Amino acid sequence: MPLTTNYTPILSIRPAEVTALSELPDVAKDKLTPLILIKPWLGRGPLSRAVDKISHGFSPRRWYAELDPEFVPSNSSDVFDEIADLRDPTNGFVNWIKFVESYENAIPVLQLSQLSQEILTQQLSHAKNLDRGIGIRLPRHYTFNIEPILDRLVDFSGDGCTIILDYGQQDYRLLVNVLSAISDVKLVLNKVPKANVAISATTFPSSFTDIRDQDIYEREFFNLIVNEVGFDGIVFSDRGSTRAEDQGGGGGFPRPRIDLPGNENWWFFRSDCVRDEFESDDEFRARRIEAYQDMAEKAVRSSHWDPNLNIWGTQLIKITQLGSEFGITSPAKATSCRINIHLTRQALYGAEFSSDEFEEDWVD
Repeated sequence: MPLTTNYTPILSIRPAEVTALSELPDVAKDKLTPLILIKPWLGRGPLSRAVDKISHGFSPRRWYAELDPEFVPSNSSDVFDEIADLRDPTNGFVNWIKFVESYENAIPVLQLSQLSQEILTQQLSHAKNLDRGIGIRLPRHYTFNIEPILDRLVDFSGDGCTIILDYGQQDYRLLVNVLSAISDVKLVLNKVPKANVAISATTFPSSFTDIRDQDIYEREFFNLIVNEVGFDGIVFSDRGSTRAEDQGGGGGFPRPRIDLPGNENWWFFRSDCVRDEFESDDEFRARRIEAYQDMAEKAVRSSHWDPNLNIWGTQLIKITQLGSEFGITSPAKATSCRINIHLTRQALYGAEFSSDEFEEDWVD
């Protein structure tokens, strides 16, 4: 069952990303098929609690389900045993396939750890019997031989198969890898000609000192590749304007910042608000809220503001500009806002639209 999609963002089950996805306009939701890295909601509790967040916010559309390979629960964690069962390779990760089966709109992404040819063949068989298609995310940012996996997919015939070539966390030097990526894509299409191929990377910056804007290098990377190999069966993917590594907390309060995604650029409106030595918590919070309002004002009045993009994220910036208590007052809400706009932009990349197409009831 091949999917018709323009975009396959790789998202994690974190509040900012889940909210951004849930609040997308339907016209954007219909054009993307996200790959969700499944882990416990807020780091604890059964995985069903986390997956329900996706099922509620994205239903009835299909999405790729991958057990987050980077999440490592502690031995004392309440989800340790559940994740250990799902990572058990016995009988071709049958526990994992059964877990995905319990969510009718989820498409299984194969697990590649502890992989032998026998386990891969069994896992492919289970996924084929599920009859929803499959996803396979192949890391390309370090040495990883993909040919043995592709050889097994020939037997699968590629029907309903999406292969995600993941170049991971990058910067502008991603563009140096265009020729090798073209070779990767040609190899995949030669081995599994019926497969869809998603090309993924992220170049979202980790530092914003002296940065007011940045090219979306992963979009440029994708465009250079498809100009060589053609668009047929090639899908854009990224991390939804987040970094591949979880940077975690700590380090104090980041300076208030409003990010404005375009089709091929990000623009950053960053305040110089930092805490004064003798400032109280309440005083500092009030100044930060005012700083978010000032940055929202700059974003809306900039030449990069698109008045036709009338969606949750842009409405959030506008009510922040007006000083609403429901506006952006924290990094988490600013992040969710940016992701929402970015996902919409990339899902509708190259399309003409008017503000009327985004008319939906405001929900906070």
